[in-house]
Amino acid sequence: MPKEQTEASCDDASSIEEQEPVCILDAVICVHFVGANLQRLLVEVLQRADLVLLVPQEVCDEVARKDRKYRGLKLRWTRFTNSQCVEVLPALEAQSAPKRVVEVFVEMRGRQLEDALRESKDLGEAVVVAHGVHYQDQGREVFVAIDDQGGQALAAGRDLEVITVEDVLEMAIQFGKFPTEGDLKVTYEKLRKFGDGLPSYSSTTLANAFGKWRAGRIREQREISVP
Repeated sequence: MPKEQTEASCDDASSIEEQEPVCILDAVICVHFVGANLQRLLVEVLQRADLVLLVPQEVCDEVARKDRKYRGLKLRWTRFTNSQCVEVLPALEAQSAPKRVVEVFVEMRGRQLEDALRESKDLGEAVVVAHGVHYQDQGREVFVAIDDQGGQALAAGRDLEVITVEDVLEMAIQFGKFPTEGDLKVTYEKLRKFGDGLPSYSSTTLANAFGKWRAGRIREQREISVP
């Protein structure tokens, strides 16, 4: 996982030409956080780790389609992508997309570009990984936010570092976003409502991560109070 670098907010975001490393968001993580109206937490945590947030147009389309299942998702998502928090990467087109992105995408899908784009299964993950390889080849540090196991396997096969929902929450813990473990549990349960891929809270490492953070805070407070 990336480490904290600087304080940041949506207003501080600028173009990808000026900042690195980058984090490319996939649909599953976006649906969880935006669906639960916790997109601000997602943005604050990843920007606190000094990551520029990118989302492919194909992922935007996939998230918007989920509005049929999760009412209100499309509106929140549109506001999110229209803000300065993220930069939307143009849809893949043969004439305009970076050659390396197309090359990797076609290779992973095993068919020509037009046919590969028509197949919806794992489309978003493949596009995210293809963009990730492109930026990595440019010498940038790249993270891909993917919570789907198939997508994670694609990313691992291309030596891309993956950030999951659990990783985001562990970073949030380290950044002091949850005063109590109860607050953390409430947030996690909100996220679980927007998809069936997240395990129960007790099956995660979040309780352990919070315990370590809390113990560290107690030690710091004791050191400060010692004359």
